[in-house]
Amino acid sequence: MVKLDSISKSFDGNPVVKNVSLEIAAGERFTLLGRSGCGKTTLLRMIAGFVKPDSGTIAIEGQDVGSLPIEKRPVGLIFQNYALFPHMSVYDNIAVGPRIRKHPESEIAKRVDELLDITHLQSLRDVYPGQISGGEAQRVALARAVINRPKILLLDEPLSALDLSLRQHLRDELVEMQRTLGITFLFVTHDQEEAMSLATRMGIMDKGCLQQVGTPTELYEKPETAFITEFLGEVNKLTGKVEQKTGNQITVSLGDAGYIQCNSEFPATEHQNITCYVRPEKIFFDTGRPATEPFNILRGTLRGIHFFGSHSRYQLELSGGQMLTLSTQHRKTHGPRFSIGDPVQVLFSASDVFLPGKNEL
Repeated sequence: MVKLDSISKSFDGNPVVKNVSLEIAAGERFTLLGRSGCGKTTLLRMIAGFVKPDSGTIAIEGQDVGSLPIEKRPVGLIFQNYALFPHMSVYDNIAVGPRIRKHPESEIAKRVDELLDITHLQSLRDVYPGQISGGEAQRVALARAVINRPKILLLDEPLSALDLSLRQHLRDELVEMQRTLGITFLFVTHDQEEAMSLATRMGIMDKGCLQQVGTPTELYEKPETAFITEFLGEVNKLTGKVEQKTGNQITVSLGDAGYIQCNSEFPATEHQNITCYVRPEKIFFDTGRPATEPFNILRGTLRGIHFFGSHSRYQLELSGGQMLTLSTQHRKTHGPRFSIGDPVQVLFSASDVFLPGKNEL
């Protein structure tokens, strides 16, 4: 569907996008995730035609679109502010594109009515943008962007201007509308939760480079670099030294805190300094129940307890000063109750400890 081959772009001698290659399949919801200034919006604007790459090619359905002007490219666009025309009704805002292309008004009316139905905007047909909510404005922008039947819809931070509860609701609406419309979506966002909840696949950018591409689960569970590990979700870092390596099993000394084991293909050598990672939700308090598989066991002192409604976060200080955070969901049957200063013992599986391919201390 969309193929980027070795795309690069600099502004005033400063590289913004560096040799990015990417393929997005038809019907995907693909998100580009990264911090502000990482190059993701510039990449989106190059696909749209607002910016010309310094090198590389952009193809949509096998056609090189590098020489095509914006209006000739088979793409739709939704920006952060939606850019609705305030003096036009919802109906007329949606009808702008086909009217510019001089389609028959009867055909325009049929297509607008179909989209009003899909986006649940029938009752707002004759209302003006100043009279509708942020969520309704987003749906109008979506209908206006897809009425010309683009091959791909580009969405640049489409939810960033909305409050948290509305963003969460509209994520579900966007997913449902994308499935109904059958159009490929490419989202740009700096919000990790938004990226993971919207995407069938996603890519993470940093300093102009595409670091890794995969499903949200793959990137979260099997990050390839320390940057992605720490960027995508909360994670514990445990620094130590390789004590032993047998096949894919690595034993790591944490000094006074003891030892942990992990299963990894990381090419570690004995006595090498190394950083291990484990997610807070993978760590559990030891309740004394018999274990069904080998677990790492660490002991320490509870230094912090934070309640978040559905879950609590605990901060544990290990011998030697390293900190460990664990997260527990609240259920009807309450687990052990602790107080700050209590000595505790925690467990986590060796399979839940990971070492990114490019390990950095």
